[in-house]
Amino acid sequence: MVIWVNIMFDIVGDIHGQAIKLKQLLAKLGYRQSDQGYYHPEYKMIFVGDLIDRGNYQIETLQLVKDMVDNQNGYVIMGNHEFNAIGWITPDPKHPSQFMRKHNTVHHKQHHIFLQQIVENSQQHEYWINWFKTLPLFLEFDQIRVIHACWDNNIIRAIQSYLDDQHRLLTSSIIDAFNKQNPLFDYCEILLKGKEITLPDSVYYFDKEGTKRHKSRIKWWLEQANTFNELCLIPDEEKNIALEHTVDVKFDEYTDSKPVFFGHYWLTGLPAIQTSKLACVDYSAALPQGKLVAYRWQGESLLTNAHFIF
Repeated sequence: MVIWVNIMFDIVGDIHGQAIKLKQLLAKLGYRQSDQGYYHPEYKMIFVGDLIDRGNYQIETLQLVKDMVDNQNGYVIMGNHEFNAIGWITPDPKHPSQFMRKHNTVHHKQHHIFLQQIVENSQQHEYWINWFKTLPLFLEFDQIRVIHACWDNNIIRAIQSYLDDQHRLLTSSIIDAFNKQNPLFDYCEILLKGKEITLPDSVYYFDKEGTKRHKSRIKWWLEQANTFNELCLIPDEEKNIALEHTVDVKFDEYTDSKPVFFGHYWLTGLPAIQTSKLACVDYSAALPQGKLVAYRWQGESLLTNAHFIF
């Protein structure tokens, strides 16, 4: 556990290579630029992961974030896109000509912008992948927690043997994290990609990248939901009458005293907390009309909509 007392944080959502939006947000939050990167006299910034893919400024985004982290002006955790990037370049020990994340059409579509800007298999590519491997899966401070997609106490406990004391994947665990036969695969899927549910037979939707989906991420923070449309994170234009089926799912309500901040879910509209203890800071920054959002945490134990800045 990381212990800091009397430090306030700006928790920032998924950037996805949007360095211009990030610089605009830093300016609005009062950060200043120095030869050691951006800093604030009172706040430290926490990035919830997904720094890469989709945007036009991959390298600039990574360097800006890394400079802040290296100079102790910020923290960053692993997002599913950094995790996937590691799998993309990691050879499969059982099939040397293949990789732990399959080089199929869907995966390439998700990752190609990063590969173009970084120059695939270059020294620069290797450099950033090695940095991604140093990112913790989550942060726990004295008063708050930060994770990319989903905080689940049972999984946090179960995954400890695969992590070092800074919550980073052990080098010996990386292959297992991409092996569907290993429990670590499911742990990483939930913490970094969220909980999913299988849709009723013959029911599907198309996600924002045009991929046909028979499973959907769910709003794990809800206290209850009556239908798939209420429970599932499905684009509004893809919701349909078939998803009005009654859903029967057990929720593990988050009741701990520490607030949790997370990203990942491509929310839209005016930023708002999910509960008084849970706040998503991802508001689709990679889209032209999307917002890069920060929550300015000032020590409160009950979160408030008034602390979102974008």
